Amino acid sequence: MTFATKVKSEISHNKGLIGRNKKAFSYGMMLCGKSFSQQSISMTTENKYIAKLYAKLIFQQIPMQTSVTTREYNGNFQQPTYAVSVDDEEDRKTLLAFFQGQEGGFDFALLEDVEHRHAFLAGALLSCSNISDPQKDYHLEFVLTDEQTALFLMGVLDSLQLNFKRTTRRGQQIVYCKDSASIEEILTMVGATGSMMDVVNVKIYKDMRNKVNRVTNCETSNIEKTVSAATVQAADIRYLQQRGLFDTMEVPLKQTAQARLENPDMSLRELGELLGVSRSGINHRLQKISQLAKQARDEEICGGPQKK
Repeated sequence: MTFATKVKSEISHNKGLIGRNKKAFSYGMMLCGKSFSQQSISMTTENKYIAKLYAKLIFQQIPMQTSVTTREYNGNFQQPTYAVSVDDEEDRKTLLAFFQGQEGGFDFALLEDVEHRHAFLAGALLSCSNISDPQKDYHLEFVLTDEQTALFLMGVLDSLQLNFKRTTRRGQQIVYCKDSASIEEILTMVGATGSMMDVVNVKIYKDMRNKVNRVTNCETSNIEKTVSAATVQAADIRYLQQRGLFDTMEVPLKQTAQARLENPDMSLRELGELLGVSRSGINHRLQKISQLAKQARDEEICGGPQKK
């Protein structure tokens, strides 16, 4: 089962939300379906249960003169698709008047109650939404056929402080969200709490993985810096040995130099713990050794005397 299928299954089987807000839920399904006008009222879906629910909700609320037609055909990739339509013109007029009044237009009064808006969005999600698997991406969208319906839906979403945007794609209106927090909120509102928890769990996993990666990258960077610095320090110490200058150094410097040669991977803090010296003390000693090596190289370049 895909994540989108799971979301729609949770919504369509939420008898509590649908039962308490049947008209608002039905309005969301029908308004955001394939068409909702005097010329055509219809919706298409790949979910047989959702197609039956669409037809059932019509008959539960409106005394229809003729039957609602449900047809099955092969859609994309031979996936069964179900088309539901109200074929009689008088029945379509009755439905439109029931949901939008005799004047037509959009019925804002039907959605004054917050739970009614939640139910409306639940119906819309069943009719025209796509939602990505959170393992891959955070993306939820409503695909609508006309701009006015898209604007009405945006108004409902905005009233609930949900972060959605609108665009067009191949002549269709797309109302979409890429914000994981808003996706979690809308799934909670429409009763898909199991799917919401899936999003939360994936988000937690991704956050933990990113933190581990950041720590690992930081540790790797620190190790690389330590090894790089230790390589330079070891080269300076060996140069002093080759020039016969190692034994002329003070005892603390010789101890530090020997410890560095024997422990090239140790950090300054670890070297300090080994020798019982602070990190800054070890750093000072190694800088002193580096200065002695630089001075010796400068003397060699200038033809100064080589000590035996």
